[in-house]
Amino acid sequence: MGLITKNAPEGDDSTSQTWLSRAKTSTPASFLGTEFLGTFAVQTWETDSGNLALIHPLTATSGTTTAYRALRQHHGEHLTSQYACLVIPQIGTQVLHPYTPRLLAHDTTGHTEEYETSWQQLALVLGQPAPYWFHQLRDRDALSGWHPGAPPALVPAADIVTPVAALTELAADEPTGSPAAAVCWYLARDVRRRGHRGVSHNIEELRKEASAGGDGAHLVLGAVPAPLHRPDPQEPSEMIRRAGWLTITERRDVLAHRVADFAQSWNAGADWHTGAVTELEPDTCSTAREWAARLTHAPRDQPPTVLEKLLLDNGNDPERDVLLHDPVAGTPVLHREPGTRRAGMLSFNLQRLPTRSPLATLTLSKGTAWVRTDDGTLWLAPERDGYGIGYGYSGTGCFTLARLIDALLDDITAPAVAPGSRGEPPRGLFALLSNSDDTTYTRAQLIAARTRTA
Repeated sequence: MGLITKNAPEGDDSTSQTWLSRAKTSTPASFLGTEFLGTFAVQTWETDSGNLALIHPLTATSGTTTAYRALRQHHGEHLTSQYACLVIPQIGTQVLHPYTPRLLAHDTTGHTEEYETSWQQLALVLGQPAPYWFHQLRDRDALSGWHPGAPPALVPAADIVTPVAALTELAADEPTGSPAAAVCWYLARDVRRRGHRGVSHNIEELRKEASAGGDGAHLVLGAVPAPLHRPDPQEPSEMIRRAGWLTITERRDVLAHRVADFAQSWNAGADWHTGAVTELEPDTCSTAREWAARLTHAPRDQPPTVLEKLLLDNGNDPERDVLLHDPVAGTPVLHREPGTRRAGMLSFNLQRLPTRSPLATLTLSKGTAWVRTDDGTLWLAPERDGYGIGYGYSGTGCFTLARLIDALLDDITAPAVAPGSRGEPPRGLFALLSNSDDTTYTRAQLIAARTRTA
């Protein structure tokens, strides 16, 4: 996509002191090549007024501040003599042109505040359109091989915001028929499909804006997405997804940790057997104290599992906090360092209770809901991450708890209430829980409450 550079608008007062507004170009800038500094691709241009660096971040967290810091660290006191201006395209787009990427600039001397510029202004300084790579297409080989006049490289869409390398690496080492492999292959292919469709749409809209005279008319594309050769992936069944994630979250290797990090950012681990993390204080809650009595110490001579690492990341001090194990729920528990402000225990709620014994009582204690089944086993009430349950008020948390208890009375294996799912809880049950303090209700009391209409 080669786009035509048009005349620049008159400079305004807010940018009149910037290097880009002062730079003069009598001949097109010389392109000096691409180098990689940490998580940045730095393309250097030599202009009549000094060198300019066009910097494309290669990770989602590589912003303008870290780009400037990386170049300052690399060049030290020579940065000002090496570059007059740093320009960093953003993942976000312009307000008036929603498919044209924003440009932020940072002069190395004089006007040192970060400022917004345009592709038109950049093209005037360079004497030619500058290249842009959508974040789904920032391939190192394509970036290093680019030169002015080069056609856009064909790059398989691989979004820097959601890299899938860990998924494919884990799946490649799994045996045939592995649920973990099925989960990882599906996610990787789904992410690639979404990335391809997203960037294809953005390029199409950018071209429309450019043809209508938008700022995108002053850039060229460094890459376009390579064709997809697979049909849309078919999502594995819920049983396979949950079996796959159960296997992954019990693993202790760094690859499983990376895959789990991906799942947390992608859908908050919606298909894991665990849900929310609950903070418990056995010193002040008799029910929590009963639960804590069954905990055992986790092995200390091996790396943490995926779930253990998640708890450790929420602790005070990984070297002093103590990992425990709940042998009934099969989940880790973190005993945070005693004597500190955040002392107490952290435990995962399950998304489903692994029992056939029916609900016998519901205990509400210190903000936590506990379910005891007919066989005497005590459980934290099922709860999804980010969709909390509560009582003692007429809010969303109590609404969710009422729906959950209504379901558990009929089926103890019913899942935690899902975000966005519909359905009203019984009015009587909601009224009972919304007006409750710390207490325990029997099964008979709960059934009686849900039959009341007022």
